[in-house]
Amino acid sequence: MSDGNEERRWRAYLPAAQIAIGVGGLLGAVFHAFPIHTVRHENWPVLDAVDIGWLALIAVAVLLPGISKLTLGGVSVELREEARESAQELQNAIEEYANLVQNWSSSAVLYIDLLARAADDDERAMLLAHYLRDRMGEAKNYLSEDPDDEVRIALWMYDPASKTLEFFFSNEGVPTKQSYALGEGMIGEAFLERRPFNEADVRNVPSYLDTRKGADPPYRAVLCTPIFIGDEPIGMLTVDKRSATLFSTAAEDIAKGLASQCALAVDQFRKT
Repeated sequence: MSDGNEERRWRAYLPAAQIAIGVGGLLGAVFHAFPIHTVRHENWPVLDAVDIGWLALIAVAVLLPGISKLTLGGVSVELREEARESAQELQNAIEEYANLVQNWSSSAVLYIDLLARAADDDERAMLLAHYLRDRMGEAKNYLSEDPDDEVRIALWMYDPASKTLEFFFSNEGVPTKQSYALGEGMIGEAFLERRPFNEADVRNVPSYLDTRKGADPPYRAVLCTPIFIGDEPIGMLTVDKRSATLFSTAAEDIAKGLASQCALAVDQFRKT
């Protein structure tokens, strides 16, 4: 078990070591070849054994990723294999996101067609609910790095008459608090300022705690994303998870895409 930990530790240190060696070699060669203090204002490059030594460090740094197997203190690191694994993981992630976007596009076309064919308002409302549920279910798989971490997604719509954000739809039931005034709590603040909000632990946000009245929140991390139709904000998309960790940049991008899907669904519903 300790050998595995040692191997992972060296894998983490090698890129930093490569950069440090390369920068050190470059700086040493430059400052030796071009000394700061010169005699008679002469400052011509001088290449001697010292410079060659510094340049050798640069060569080591450049060639380091090409070494197939490096042994440090008895720990062997397969650099090329690690690079291949990382590239494959990245390729898999790109393909998954591409499939998600393609599915969203085809689903949107089908949804618009079904709305136009709906017999009455009840059927249209059912189509909207199903569309939101399905898109949230798909996005949920990408919104947390831990598959066991429970994620809740909710859609809030702005009511101009009461100037409040009202709970509209969720994939995980009805939240405890179902409306927010403009500027109230994180949701009200983010909507008023038209900006996303990413917080690892809501217990550190006074404006959120004020809305909970001392109750311990079951979900720790929250990601709020405004929903726009054109340039007009119409609501907020909120993503909560139980673990107290920031949502990743990838999760933020997925949330923005989901917010666009919600905007499309609501806009088409209102038009038909």
